[in-house]
Amino acid sequence: MIAARARSLGPALVLAMALPTSVLYSVGAVGAQITATFGVSRSALGALPAAVFATAAVLSLWSGGLVDRIGARAALFALFAVAASAFLLMGLATGYAGLVAAMVLSGVGQAMSNPATNLAITESLGPADRAGAVGRKQAGVQLSALVVGLAAPLLTELAGWRAVLLAGAPLAVAALVVTGTAVPARPPARRAFSWRPARPNRYLGLLMVFLAALGSGVSGVATFTVLYSQERLHQGPAVSAVLIAALGVAGVASRLLWSRRAAALPLLSPLLRRLSGGAAASALLIWSAARLGPGALWAGTVGVGATAVGANAVAMVLIVRDRRCGPLGPSSALLSLGFFAGFVAGPVPLGLLADRCGYGPAWLTVAALFLLAAVLAGRVLRHEGADRPG
Repeated sequence: MIAARARSLGPALVLAMALPTSVLYSVGAVGAQITATFGVSRSALGALPAAVFATAAVLSLWSGGLVDRIGARAALFALFAVAASAFLLMGLATGYAGLVAAMVLSGVGQAMSNPATNLAITESLGPADRAGAVGRKQAGVQLSALVVGLAAPLLTELAGWRAVLLAGAPLAVAALVVTGTAVPARPPARRAFSWRPARPNRYLGLLMVFLAALGSGVSGVATFTVLYSQERLHQGPAVSAVLIAALGVAGVASRLLWSRRAAALPLLSPLLRRLSGGAAASALLIWSAARLGPGALWAGTVGVGATAVGANAVAMVLIVRDRRCGPLGPSSALLSLGFFAGFVAGPVPLGLLADRCGYGPAWLTVAALFLLAAVLAGRVLRHEGADRPG
Protein backbone atom coordinates (compact mmCIF):
# COMPACT_ATOMS: atom_id res chain seq x y z
CA MET A 1 0.00 0.00 0.00
CA ILE A 2 2.82 2.42 0.89
CA ALA A 3 4.63 1.69 -2.39
CA ALA A 4 1.41 2.22 -4.36
CA ARG A 5 0.85 5.55 -2.64
CA ALA A 6 4.42 6.63 -3.41
CA ARG A 7 3.97 5.82 -7.10
CA SER A 8 0.73 7.83 -7.24
CA LEU A 9 2.07 10.79 -5.27
CA GLY A 10 4.04 12.23 -8.20
CA PRO A 11 1.07 12.53 -10.59
CA ALA A 12 -1.09 14.01 -7.83
CA LEU A 13 1.51 16.69 -7.10
CA VAL A 14 2.04 17.46 -10.78
CA LEU A 15 -1.70 17.91 -11.33
CA ALA A 16 -1.98 20.10 -8.23
CA MET A 17 0.61 22.47 -9.68
CA ALA A 18 -0.46 22.20 -13.33
CA LEU A 19 -4.21 22.72 -13.21
CA PRO A 20 -4.45 26.11 -11.45
CA THR A 21 -1.65 27.57 -13.57
CA SER A 22 -2.95 26.18 -16.86
CA VAL A 23 -5.56 28.93 -16.77
CA LEU A 24 -2.82 31.46 -17.55
CA TYR A 25 -1.56 29.52 -20.56
CA SER A 26 -5.07 28.77 -21.81
CA VAL A 27 -5.89 32.48 -21.82
CA GLY A 28 -2.65 33.22 -23.62
CA ALA A 29 -3.23 30.52 -26.22
CA VAL A 30 -6.68 31.85 -27.18
CA GLY A 31 -5.97 35.49 -26.42
CA ALA A 32 -6.78 36.66 -29.94
CA GLN A 33 -10.17 34.91 -29.83
CA ILE A 34 -10.97 36.37 -26.41
CA THR A 35 -10.17 39.93 -27.49
CA ALA A 36 -12.25 39.50 -30.66
CA THR A 37 -15.23 37.79 -29.00
CA PHE A 38 -15.58 40.13 -26.04
CA GLY A 39 -14.20 43.27 -27.68
CA VAL A 40 -11.54 43.87 -25.03
CA SER A 41 -8.11 45.50 -25.22
CA ARG A 42 -4.74 43.89 -24.66
CA SER A 43 -4.60 45.41 -21.17
CA ALA A 44 -8.00 43.82 -20.40
CA LEU A 45 -6.60 40.50 -21.60
CA GLY A 46 -3.68 40.99 -19.24
CA ALA A 47 -6.12 41.63 -16.40
CA LEU A 48 -7.40 38.04 -16.61
CA PRO A 49 -4.24 36.30 -15.34
CA ALA A 50 -3.73 39.28 -13.04
CA ALA A 51 -7.08 38.46 -11.38
CA VAL A 52 -5.90 34.88 -10.77
CA PHE A 53 -2.73 35.95 -9.07
CA ALA A 54 -4.25 38.89 -7.20
CA THR A 55 -6.65 36.45 -5.55
CA ALA A 56 -3.85 33.97 -4.90
CA ALA A 57 -1.60 36.67 -3.48
CA VAL A 58 -4.19 37.84 -0.95
CA LEU A 59 -5.21 34.32 0.09
CA SER A 60 -1.57 33.25 0.48
CA LEU A 61 -1.50 35.26 3.71
CA TRP A 62 -3.71 32.55 5.24
CA SER A 63 -3.53 29.50 2.97
CA GLY A 64 -0.30 28.13 4.45
CA GLY A 65 -1.72 28.10 7.96
CA LEU A 66 -4.94 26.53 6.70
CA VAL A 67 -3.05 23.76 4.89
CA ASP A 68 -1.02 23.05 8.03
CA ARG A 69 -4.28 22.84 9.96
CA ILE A 70 -6.31 20.53 7.67
CA GLY A 71 -3.48 18.48 6.16
CA ALA A 72 -2.23 17.94 2.62
CA ARG A 73 -4.96 15.48 1.58
CA ALA A 74 -7.92 17.70 2.49
CA ALA A 75 -6.18 20.72 0.97
CA LEU A 76 -5.62 18.90 -2.33
CA PHE A 77 -9.25 17.76 -2.43
CA ALA A 78 -10.37 21.38 -2.02
CA LEU A 79 -7.89 22.57 -4.65
CA PHE A 80 -9.11 20.15 -7.32
CA ALA A 81 -12.79 20.81 -6.60
CA VAL A 82 -12.26 24.55 -6.99
CA ALA A 83 -10.21 24.01 -10.17
CA ALA A 84 -12.97 21.95 -11.80
CA SER A 85 -15.52 24.67 -11.00
CA ALA A 86 -13.25 27.39 -12.39
CA PHE A 87 -12.70 25.60 -15.71
CA LEU A 88 -16.44 25.10 -16.17
CA LEU A 89 -17.23 28.73 -15.41
CA MET A 90 -14.44 29.97 -17.68
CA GLY A 91 -15.51 27.85 -20.63
CA LEU A 92 -19.20 28.69 -20.30
CA ALA A 93 -18.82 32.42 -19.62
CA THR A 94 -21.08 34.64 -21.73
CA GLY A 95 -19.22 37.86 -21.00
CA TYR A 96 -15.95 39.29 -19.78
CA ALA A 97 -17.21 39.45 -16.18
CA GLY A 98 -17.73 35.69 -16.21
CA LEU A 99 -14.13 35.17 -17.24
CA VAL A 100 -12.94 37.40 -14.40
CA ALA A 101 -15.06 35.42 -11.91
CA ALA A 102 -13.49 32.19 -13.16
CA MET A 103 -10.05 33.71 -12.72
CA VAL A 104 -10.84 34.53 -9.10
CA LEU A 105 -11.85 30.91 -8.47
CA SER A 106 -8.63 29.74 -10.09
CA GLY A 107 -6.72 31.98 -7.72
CA VAL A 108 -8.15 30.10 -4.75
CA GLY A 109 -6.60 26.87 -6.01
CA GLN A 110 -3.37 28.64 -6.88
CA ALA A 111 -3.00 29.90 -3.31
CA MET A 112 -3.16 26.35 -1.95
CA SER A 113 -0.98 24.57 -4.50
CA ASN A 114 2.53 25.13 -3.14
CA PRO A 115 1.72 24.77 0.58
CA ALA A 116 -0.29 21.59 -0.03
CA THR A 117 2.28 19.94 -2.32
CA ASN A 118 5.27 20.91 -0.17
CA LEU A 119 3.54 19.51 2.92
CA ALA A 120 2.73 16.28 1.08
CA ILE A 121 6.39 15.95 0.09
CA THR A 122 7.74 16.46 3.61
CA GLU A 123 5.16 14.06 5.07
CA SER A 124 5.84 11.30 2.53
CA LEU A 125 9.51 11.54 1.48
CA GLY A 126 12.90 11.60 3.16
CA PRO A 127 15.25 14.62 2.94
CA ALA A 128 17.36 13.09 0.17
CA ASP A 129 14.35 12.75 -2.14
CA ARG A 130 12.69 16.09 -1.51
CA ALA A 131 14.63 18.38 -3.88
CA GLY A 132 13.91 16.09 -6.83
CA ALA A 133 10.24 15.85 -5.87
CA VAL A 134 10.01 19.64 -5.64
CA GLY A 135 11.52 19.98 -9.10
CA ARG A 136 9.17 17.42 -10.60
CA LYS A 137 6.03 18.95 -9.15
CA GLN A 138 7.18 22.49 -10.04
CA ALA A 139 7.73 21.22 -13.58
CA GLY A 140 4.01 20.49 -13.63
CA VAL A 141 3.40 24.20 -14.04
CA GLN A 142 5.34 24.25 -17.29
CA LEU A 143 3.99 20.87 -18.34
CA SER A 144 0.61 22.59 -18.42
CA ALA A 145 2.08 25.18 -20.79
CA LEU A 146 3.34 22.40 -23.04
CA VAL A 147 0.01 20.57 -23.07
CA VAL A 148 -2.00 23.74 -23.64
CA GLY A 149 0.32 24.93 -26.39
CA LEU A 150 0.10 21.64 -28.27
CA ALA A 151 -3.60 20.98 -27.70
CA ALA A 152 -5.02 24.50 -28.11
CA PRO A 153 -4.74 24.75 -31.93
CA LEU A 154 -6.29 21.30 -32.42
CA LEU A 155 -9.09 21.87 -29.90
CA THR A 156 -9.84 25.28 -31.38
CA GLU A 157 -10.01 23.81 -34.87
CA LEU A 158 -12.21 20.88 -33.87
CA ALA A 159 -14.49 22.35 -31.20
CA GLY A 160 -13.87 26.10 -30.95
CA TRP A 161 -11.77 28.17 -28.59
CA ARG A 162 -14.04 27.55 -25.60
CA ALA A 163 -13.05 23.88 -25.66
CA VAL A 164 -9.52 24.96 -24.70
CA LEU A 165 -10.91 26.57 -21.55
CA LEU A 166 -13.23 23.66 -20.68
CA ALA A 167 -10.65 20.91 -21.10
CA GLY A 168 -9.25 21.23 -17.59
CA ALA A 169 -12.50 20.28 -15.83
CA PRO A 170 -12.35 16.49 -16.43
CA LEU A 171 -8.65 16.50 -15.53
CA ALA A 172 -9.48 18.11 -12.18
CA VAL A 173 -12.07 15.41 -11.49
CA ALA A 174 -9.51 12.72 -12.32
CA ALA A 175 -7.05 14.42 -9.98
CA LEU A 176 -9.55 14.09 -7.12
CA VAL A 177 -9.53 10.32 -7.63
CA VAL A 178 -5.73 10.15 -7.78
CA THR A 179 -5.42 12.16 -4.57
CA GLY A 180 -7.66 9.72 -2.73
CA THR A 181 -5.24 6.87 -3.47
CA ALA A 182 -1.94 8.78 -3.28
CA VAL A 183 -2.12 11.04 -0.23
CA PRO A 184 -2.86 9.48 3.17
CA ALA A 185 -5.39 11.09 5.49
CA ARG A 186 -4.02 13.00 8.45
CA PRO A 187 -5.93 14.12 11.54
CA PRO A 188 -6.31 17.90 11.74
CA ALA A 189 -3.56 19.67 13.65
CA ARG A 190 -4.37 20.40 17.27
CA ARG A 191 -3.50 24.06 17.01
CA ALA A 192 -6.35 26.33 15.98
CA PHE A 193 -6.35 28.17 12.67
CA SER A 194 -5.42 31.83 13.08
CA TRP A 195 -6.90 34.63 11.00
CA ARG A 196 -3.80 36.72 11.67
CA PRO A 197 -1.96 37.07 8.32
CA ALA A 198 1.39 35.32 8.10
CA ARG A 199 4.41 37.63 8.09
CA PRO A 200 7.82 36.88 6.55
CA ASN A 201 11.17 37.38 8.24
CA ARG A 202 13.84 39.45 6.46
CA TYR A 203 15.32 36.44 4.66
CA LEU A 204 11.99 35.24 3.32
CA GLY A 205 10.88 38.79 2.54
CA LEU A 206 13.88 39.31 0.27
CA LEU A 207 13.15 36.05 -1.53
CA MET A 208 9.56 37.22 -2.01
CA VAL A 209 10.70 40.48 -3.64
CA PHE A 210 13.09 38.51 -5.86
CA LEU A 211 10.25 36.28 -7.07
CA ALA A 212 7.97 39.29 -7.55
CA ALA A 213 10.45 40.79 -10.02
CA LEU A 214 10.93 37.42 -11.69
CA GLY A 215 7.18 36.76 -11.86
CA SER A 216 6.46 40.14 -13.43
CA GLY A 217 8.78 39.33 -16.30
CA VAL A 218 7.57 35.76 -16.77
CA SER A 219 3.93 36.88 -16.79
CA GLY A 220 4.64 39.31 -19.61
CA VAL A 221 6.29 36.61 -21.70
CA ALA A 222 3.52 34.07 -21.03
CA THR A 223 0.69 36.51 -21.72
CA PHE A 224 1.89 38.48 -24.73
CA THR A 225 4.30 36.40 -26.83
CA VAL A 226 1.47 34.79 -28.82
CA LEU A 227 -0.21 38.12 -29.49
CA TYR A 228 3.18 39.69 -30.32
CA SER A 229 4.01 36.95 -32.82
CA GLN A 230 0.67 37.44 -34.58
CA GLU A 231 0.43 41.24 -34.56
CA ARG A 232 4.09 42.21 -35.03
CA LEU A 233 5.64 39.21 -36.79
CA HIS A 234 2.49 38.13 -38.68
CA GLN A 235 2.69 34.47 -37.72
CA GLY A 236 -0.44 32.33 -38.00
CA PRO A 237 -2.43 31.30 -34.91
CA ALA A 238 -1.32 27.66 -35.02
CA VAL A 239 2.37 28.54 -35.33
CA SER A 240 2.32 31.25 -32.70
CA ALA A 241 0.38 29.11 -30.20
CA VAL A 242 3.22 26.59 -30.31
CA LEU A 243 5.32 29.28 -28.62
CA ILE A 244 3.45 28.41 -25.44
CA ALA A 245 4.45 24.78 -25.95
CA ALA A 246 8.08 25.83 -26.49
CA LEU A 247 7.99 27.80 -23.25
CA GLY A 248 6.54 24.72 -21.58
CA VAL A 249 9.19 22.31 -22.87
CA ALA A 250 11.99 24.61 -21.76
CA GLY A 251 10.31 25.19 -18.41
CA VAL A 252 9.81 21.49 -17.67
CA ALA A 253 13.41 20.69 -18.56
CA SER A 254 14.85 23.61 -16.59
CA ARG A 255 12.86 22.89 -13.44
CA LEU A 256 13.94 19.25 -13.47
CA LEU A 257 17.55 20.11 -14.29
CA TRP A 258 18.06 23.06 -11.95
CA SER A 259 16.28 21.48 -8.97
CA ARG A 260 18.51 18.41 -9.32
CA ARG A 261 21.53 20.68 -9.57
CA ALA A 262 20.33 22.61 -6.51
CA ALA A 263 20.35 19.44 -4.41
CA ALA A 264 24.15 19.28 -4.79
CA LEU A 265 24.90 22.97 -4.15
CA PRO A 266 25.69 24.38 -0.69
CA LEU A 267 24.32 27.81 -1.69
CA LEU A 268 21.49 28.42 -4.15
CA SER A 269 21.42 32.21 -4.50
CA PRO A 270 24.41 32.37 -6.91
CA LEU A 271 22.47 30.04 -9.21
CA LEU A 272 19.41 32.28 -8.87
CA ARG A 273 21.52 35.27 -9.91
CA ARG A 274 22.89 33.54 -13.01
CA LEU A 275 19.47 32.33 -14.09
CA SER A 276 18.00 35.83 -13.72
CA GLY A 277 20.78 37.31 -15.81
CA GLY A 278 20.14 34.72 -18.50
CA ALA A 279 16.46 35.63 -18.46
CA ALA A 280 17.32 39.29 -19.06
CA ALA A 281 19.38 38.35 -22.11
CA SER A 282 16.50 36.20 -23.36
CA ALA A 283 14.05 39.09 -23.02
CA LEU A 284 16.37 41.22 -25.15
CA LEU A 285 16.21 38.52 -27.82
CA ILE A 286 12.41 38.76 -27.80
CA TRP A 287 12.70 42.54 -28.14
CA SER A 288 15.08 42.15 -31.10
CA ALA A 289 12.66 39.86 -32.97
CA ALA A 290 10.98 42.89 -34.57
CA ARG A 291 14.23 43.38 -36.53
CA LEU A 292 15.82 39.94 -36.53
CA GLY A 293 12.69 37.90 -37.21
CA PRO A 294 10.84 34.96 -35.64
CA GLY A 295 14.02 33.04 -34.83
CA ALA A 296 14.95 35.59 -32.18
CA LEU A 297 11.46 35.39 -30.70
CA TRP A 298 11.62 31.62 -30.42
CA ALA A 299 15.14 31.68 -28.97
CA GLY A 300 14.16 34.31 -26.42
CA THR A 301 10.99 32.51 -25.39
CA VAL A 302 12.84 29.22 -24.90
CA GLY A 303 15.56 31.12 -23.04
CA VAL A 304 13.07 32.56 -20.55
CA GLY A 305 11.72 29.06 -19.96
CA ALA A 306 15.21 27.68 -19.43
CA THR A 307 16.23 30.39 -16.95
CA ALA A 308 13.50 32.41 -15.21
CA VAL A 309 11.06 29.51 -15.00
CA GLY A 310 13.74 27.24 -13.56
CA ALA A 311 14.72 29.87 -11.00
CA ASN A 312 11.28 29.62 -9.43
CA ALA A 313 11.83 25.92 -8.71
CA VAL A 314 15.28 26.60 -7.24
CA ALA A 315 13.77 29.17 -4.86
CA MET A 316 11.18 26.60 -3.75
CA VAL A 317 13.94 24.05 -3.08
CA LEU A 318 15.62 26.68 -0.91
CA ILE A 319 12.44 27.10 1.15
CA VAL A 320 12.03 23.36 1.69
CA ARG A 321 15.71 22.95 2.61
CA ASP A 322 16.44 26.06 4.68
CA ARG A 323 14.01 26.22 7.58
CA ARG A 324 15.34 29.63 8.68
CA CYS A 325 12.67 31.00 6.35
CA GLY A 326 10.02 29.78 8.81
CA PRO A 327 7.44 26.96 9.13
CA LEU A 328 7.01 25.17 5.82
CA GLY A 329 3.31 25.79 5.17
CA PRO A 330 3.26 29.55 5.79
CA SER A 331 6.71 30.12 4.24
CA SER A 332 5.70 28.20 1.08
CA ALA A 333 2.54 30.28 0.79
CA LEU A 334 4.38 33.55 1.36
CA LEU A 335 7.06 32.69 -1.19
CA SER A 336 4.28 31.93 -3.66
CA LEU A 337 2.72 35.28 -2.77
CA GLY A 338 5.86 36.98 -4.06
CA PHE A 339 5.61 35.22 -7.40
CA PHE A 340 1.85 35.84 -7.56
CA ALA A 341 2.41 39.53 -6.85
CA GLY A 342 4.68 39.65 -9.87
CA PHE A 343 2.01 38.07 -12.03
CA VAL A 344 -0.47 40.66 -10.76
CA ALA A 345 1.87 43.59 -11.30
CA GLY A 346 3.18 42.50 -14.70
CA PRO A 347 0.49 41.89 -17.33
CA VAL A 348 -1.71 45.00 -17.06
CA PRO A 349 1.10 47.63 -17.09
CA LEU A 350 2.94 45.74 -19.82
CA GLY A 351 -0.27 45.56 -21.84
CA LEU A 352 -0.86 49.28 -21.38
CA LEU A 353 2.74 49.98 -22.40
CA ALA A 354 2.29 47.85 -25.53
CA ASP A 355 -1.01 49.61 -26.32
CA ARG A 356 0.43 53.12 -26.00
CA CYS A 357 4.10 52.79 -26.92
CA GLY A 358 4.41 49.52 -28.81
CA TYR A 359 5.91 46.19 -27.94
CA GLY A 360 9.53 47.39 -27.95
CA PRO A 361 9.37 49.33 -24.65
CA ALA A 362 7.33 46.51 -23.10
CA TRP A 363 10.00 43.89 -23.81
CA LEU A 364 12.77 46.20 -22.60
CA THR A 365 10.83 46.57 -19.35
CA VAL A 366 10.69 42.78 -19.04
CA ALA A 367 14.48 42.65 -19.45
CA ALA A 368 14.88 45.30 -16.74
CA LEU A 369 12.70 43.28 -14.36
CA PHE A 370 14.90 40.22 -14.83
CA LEU A 371 18.01 42.33 -14.20
CA LEU A 372 16.43 43.59 -10.98
CA ALA A 373 15.87 39.98 -9.95
CA ALA A 374 19.57 39.26 -10.53
CA VAL A 375 20.53 42.14 -8.24
CA LEU A 376 18.12 40.91 -5.56
CA ALA A 377 19.55 37.39 -5.78
CA GLY A 378 22.89 38.89 -4.81
CA ARG A 379 21.24 40.31 -1.69
CA VAL A 380 19.73 36.91 -0.88
CA LEU A 381 23.27 35.48 -0.78
CA ARG A 382 24.08 37.60 2.28
CA HIS A 383 21.30 35.89 4.23
CA GLU A 384 21.72 32.39 2.84
CA GLY A 385 25.45 32.31 3.53
CA ALA A 386 25.24 33.77 7.06
CA ASP A 387 25.02 31.60 10.17
CA ARG A 388 24.35 28.41 8.26
CA PRO A 389 23.53 25.44 10.47
CA GLY A 390 26.41 23.00 10.93
